[in-house]
Amino acid sequence: MAGSDALRGARMNLRVIVALIFREAAIRFGSSPFSYVWTLVEPGILIAILLFARVYIKNINPAFGDSSMIFLLTGLIALRSARTVINKGGRAISTNRALFAFGAVKPPDAVIARTVLEFTIYLIVLTIFFTAVREIMGQEIITNFQGFAVALLMILYFCISMSLFNATVGALVPIWRSIWKMMSMPLLITSGVIFVPAQMPPEILNIIIWNPFLHCVEALRSNSYLDYLSVYDPQYLLGFTTTVFLISLSIERLFRNEIIRSKADDDDEEDII
Repeated sequence: MAGSDALRGARMNLRVIVALIFREAAIRFGSSPFSYVWTLVEPGILIAILLFARVYIKNINPAFGDSSMIFLLTGLIALRSARTVINKGGRAISTNRALFAFGAVKPPDAVIARTVLEFTIYLIVLTIFFTAVREIMGQEIITNFQGFAVALLMILYFCISMSLFNATVGALVPIWRSIWKMMSMPLLITSGVIFVPAQMPPEILNIIIWNPFLHCVEALRSNSYLDYLSVYDPQYLLGFTTTVFLISLSIERLFRNEIIRSKADDDDEEDII
């Protein structure tokens, strides 16, 4: 009987999240077709900038592989997509406060729905990037599609967990929002975007290895190169993500009313990475 009730509750939760995803999509894109076009044009502009930058870095020896462009591309995509999805997902509670008057909608539902939507958008961005690199530069990025897909699922789970953490802790401790924004550059430096972590001295590697974003970057790179020496530890990333997720759910459940009533973060500025 208890199992049947839990299953019905899970189905109800899933329906709520799916409905919220469609609602978020309608708000995200609006009624204008231009919004859909811009979703594709924006990454296209970034592709053009990166390909133009290739002219200036083509003679620089890459940290790994034959192309500096591919090396930087895989690192920046992993880090920027995760950071952007987490930032947008972390604002889901404050922007959906009116929905929580309905008993069926809970703050975690709003966070998960927005995070899934934003991650889906970035999957489209990834497809555009990889197709452009293949057609223009004649290089394939993905060497292990199954491993790449599993890595993306792991990163999605990580994004959901961190989005929920930022949404709950940021609502209760507003200074956390400022701390998170200030972490942008340190994360860029320590996430292995511009270097191969495995080639770092042990005393440095032993510090940066605790950075979960580094494992997100390494997860994609380990499936982009056949002979890449990766420090990616899926058990660590899974353990870190699950711990943060459970802590966030506990905080949200204990302080739900305070979180819902908290002042929204009006600063919608994106990170520089």
